[in-house]
Amino acid sequence: MDTTTRRALIGGAGMIGVAIVGQIVVDASATSAPAFGSPEFRATMKANKAAVDRFLGLPETFERDDPQGYQCEVERMCAASRAADHATPSTWAEFVELFGHQCDGGLSALDDDNATRLLAHAKRLLNAGA
Repeated sequence: MDTTTRRALIGGAGMIGVAIVGQIVVDASATSAPAFGSPEFRATMKANKAAVDRFLGLPETFERDDPQGYQCEVERMCAASRAADHATPSTWAEFVELFGHQCDGGLSALDDDNATRLLAHAKRLLNAGA
């Protein structure tokens, strides 16, 4: 399986979320001061990155050579991604990081559930004056 196909497994779906949240992210990243954020958020995002790196580092023939092992790795990566999708940002910097995760670096878009959560996070951060 090539890297493009693997990246497709990591991404989301639905361009509407990007359009809805895009301006909030641009404004927030331009005006937010650096902050430390929450240890829980950092740990969740770090675990997701480790799972993605592990998956992308699998041998090219792993899917063919060990289908069950490959399926376990896919499930491990997807579970870490879902956990990251549900991480709660405590700062605008974390919000931007979560948005980037959910958009897979712009290669794909948000699904409706992630877009809804991001909007709720944005409202909460705006109300808190974060």
